[in-house]
Amino acid sequence: MTRLREVSEKRDLVALRDKMIQYLPHSAGVRGFLDVLILVQQKLDNKVYVPEGSRVSSLIVVTPSCSQEHIQNLTLFWDTKEEDDEEVVHLLKTLPDWNWSAPVYFRVHPVAICTKIQELKKNGRLGNEQMWSHKVFDGSLYCLDASKLQQIKIPEDFYIDTLRAEDGPTVASCWEYNWTESQKGLESIITNQPSVAIRKRVLEEKGLSGPPVGSRLVAWSLLYRHGFLGNTFTIPEYRRRGLGTASTLAMAETLRQLDITVRIMANHTNTASISYHKSLGFEKQCDMISFIMLPNGKTLQDFIK
Repeated sequence: MTRLREVSEKRDLVALRDKMIQYLPHSAGVRGFLDVLILVQQKLDNKVYVPEGSRVSSLIVVTPSCSQEHIQNLTLFWDTKEEDDEEVVHLLKTLPDWNWSAPVYFRVHPVAICTKIQELKKNGRLGNEQMWSHKVFDGSLYCLDASKLQQIKIPEDFYIDTLRAEDGPTVASCWEYNWTESQKGLESIITNQPSVAIRKRVLEEKGLSGPPVGSRLVAWSLLYRHGFLGNTFTIPEYRRRGLGTASTLAMAETLRQLDITVRIMANHTNTASISYHKSLGFEKQCDMISFIMLPNGKTLQDFIK
């Protein structure tokens, strides 16, 4: 019987990335992972699996999808209209060192995949049917035409830099989804992947004159493991100065130069974020969901507290 096999050679990852074009925008999650893995040349611990043999299949599995160690996690894609359910279930059960009866965090999936996974769980074909779905994210994917980027403007006494490993605790403390990455995992992302940091020059206290003697991190944005722009944040006292916009546009320019599509996800309820990104030129592509299958009676906090 056919099994999943790992793909690690750069040329094979490039071929898979190009193959996923025909399934966009719904394949954006796995395609984003492939973008990042090709870019950083396997400096992260994510592994990519596809069916072995010569049979043409749209199934791709990427795991882990984050560095937290409390719950198994992955991102996967297949054409739910094209692939046979039984064959997909068989292949998923061959994923190495995996327990489909245990909780699983499904990160960044189109609605069709979310619906299919829950269907397979409920009828017991994939793991334990005594599970319920906890939505971590319910929103939409937006993309930016990087050839039409707005001009970057930044106030005096601020400058654009990149994030450093020592910025990790500050970045994590302001991040709603900080439970998804360990400290080491976040440092790995910051060290190996594109990021933007906006820093304020700090002057001598006496008279505040003379050359800068240091700087303070006041705004930032980074590239997630799945190749989406995110974790954009500005320290509250420095807001309404265009720093968040500057960091977003600077990241978009960096990704344009790397030939990586500029993507973000915005929760349906976050109307401010949606309006903001639309003002920068982002256009909606499709709905996306991140969810966790948990045992009945258990919550996310039972595993990450």
